[in-house]
Amino acid sequence: MTTTVLILLPLVGAVGLWLTPWASPRAAGGFALLVALGELTLWVGTAANFDFGAAGLQHDTETVWFSDLGVAYKVGLYDFSLWLVGLTAVVTAAAVAYGFWSGRPRSSVYLSLLLFLEGATIGVFSAQDLLLFYVFWEAMLIPLYVLIGVWGGAGRLGATFKFVAYTMAGSLLMLVAIIAAGLGAGTFDMAQLRES
Repeated sequence: MTTTVLILLPLVGAVGLWLTPWASPRAAGGFALLVALGELTLWVGTAANFDFGAAGLQHDTETVWFSDLGVAYKVGLYDFSLWLVGLTAVVTAAAVAYGFWSGRPRSSVYLSLLLFLEGATIGVFSAQDLLLFYVFWEAMLIPLYVLIGVWGGAGRLGATFKFVAYTMAGSLLMLVAIIAAGLGAGTFDMAQLRES
């Protein structure tokens, strides 16, 4: 359940920033920073309760979506993915703090995209189902497109076009490979795919 909360907290914070009419950019920035620091605190608590001596998945949650296809919402943390999630939480907290401090234009949108990116990235690092991994991967790319295209530097339009073209080609190939591997093995569960 902890892993699901790590994924959902920044996503809910991003939606809150989008939907709330903020009185000032400082209020929106304060809320975003509070969410980012809350996420970092939650990760510290997760790391403190992590059993590094035990092998295998911890803090996991599984809900079967389509049993015939072997598709499930399955997330959890291994020791290496715990550190990747922690790195994401630290970098996002720093990026949100800098965005809040520097007074970015349209700061509520900018900060909500950073929080959405954090939630999707943590989903990528914790997904234990290939299709779920792909969904989080694609969700992670959406705020990156916007951040590059709107707040990028002088060559942002060219960079956005290249980013979209390259990631679209790579994502389509990855989707074909995921579907072939999952249907061939009868499951999209990463642990079962490793064993087969």
